[in-house]
Amino acid sequence: MARPTETRILFQNAAATPLGSIRLAGLIKQSHGRDQGTQRRLGSFALVYSLSGGCTYWDEQNGRRNIRAGDLIILFPEIAHRYGVGARGQWDEFFIMFDGPVFDLWRNKGYLDPRNPVRHLEPVSYWLRRFEACMKTGAFIGKSAALRQVCNLQMLLAEILGVESQTTGRPAKPAWLDRACSLLNDGSMEPVLSHKLARSLGLSAETFRKKFTQIMGMPPSRYRVARTIDRACSLIVENQLSGKEIARQLGFSDEYHFSKRFKQVTGLSPSTFRRQLAAGHSG
Repeated sequence: MARPTETRILFQNAAATPLGSIRLAGLIKQSHGRDQGTQRRLGSFALVYSLSGGCTYWDEQNGRRNIRAGDLIILFPEIAHRYGVGARGQWDEFFIMFDGPVFDLWRNKGYLDPRNPVRHLEPVSYWLRRFEACMKTGAFIGKSAALRQVCNLQMLLAEILGVESQTTGRPAKPAWLDRACSLLNDGSMEPVLSHKLARSLGLSAETFRKKFTQIMGMPPSRYRVARTIDRACSLIVENQLSGKEIARQLGFSDEYHFSKRFKQVTGLSPSTFRRQLAAGHSG
């Protein structure tokens, strides 16, 4: 029997600024999406970031496509859409709802393009932290805090949508990148021979390492570690395996090596992560 959907609202604000506002943000776990026959129009923009699992997404402008962990769906105010996983599936998501004149301008200039509503962002743990950081305002309060959030979101959108690349003439991401990410993203620390991987992509090992690092902001080896830790986080959330069992399943040499790598990526030990997760569920 499937577990019930759990929704955790991280931020909610009705304050508006002359530029716009972030209205709502939160986490949804064990989501089944919406009924496949039910469409909706939000009346605002939204970002839906898939943290684990997958679903089928449809909108009236682009039709149907499959969504996997790491995919970001951009929803537009007036465009009918739906997404769901069927009777037996489920997925976890992070979402932000926002609106206002500045985001309408982004759309009018073509940066928010309803013809291209899905982007892929990895590693998942890194991008989740980036989205959550948009909500933080430091010592700012009231409308100043709301304005800061709008600015934070614009800076993040510029990075995600490649606004800088469009305005400076930088080349688009190469065709081999998705395949490279897929090959590196098997949720395991088992050794990967970089020269064989590069050769399968039609590149030399040095060219592959340099180009991958330039585009993704980290070398292939660190990317692989980050994705493996994403998988470890999912296993901890499922709460079915001990740290030792997770270390063995993911190919770490021992539990100490796993714990060290986990803390390097997340800033927490696996045991602390598990305790905080349990505290969040109980609250």
